[in-house]
Amino acid sequence: MAGIQWGLDYYTGLPEVDRQHQWLFALINRLHEAKSQQPEMIDHAFVELRDYVRDHFALEEQLMAEAQVDAEHQARHLAAHEGFAVRLNELWQARAAGSESATDELLEFLTDWLVQHILHTDRKMALEIHTRMGTQAPHNMFAHF
Repeated sequence: MAGIQWGLDYYTGLPEVDRQHQWLFALINRLHEAKSQQPEMIDHAFVELRDYVRDHFALEEQLMAEAQVDAEHQARHLAAHEGFAVRLNELWQARAAGSESATDELLEFLTDWLVQHILHTDRKMALEIHTRMGTQAPHNMFAHF
């Protein structure tokens, strides 16, 4: 399984969110490398990921609240974050219990979820924040929503 590459498709125009997304991409790539080169590093990287994701989700939720993003959108976004945390813990527990496929499933889940969440959920969030704050979304990237 290959890592993931940050690109303009993931850009939200919210500087701290984009910086954190780039960092999450790098961490997932480190997890991919650790799986094949240093499996013992997966535990450390997972703890780092779990803690960082919690802080990242808190930032997104704070930005939505400050911009007074539609309550329904906020609720859906928060539910996506909660669903991620539940699934991440399930996969981590399966790995800890000795499941041979759990590490691969964990990496696939992380990669797929992050990409889909940024492309769809976070970019919609960013568009609404830009609209409500009177800032311009980056080069009309959100026109297809």
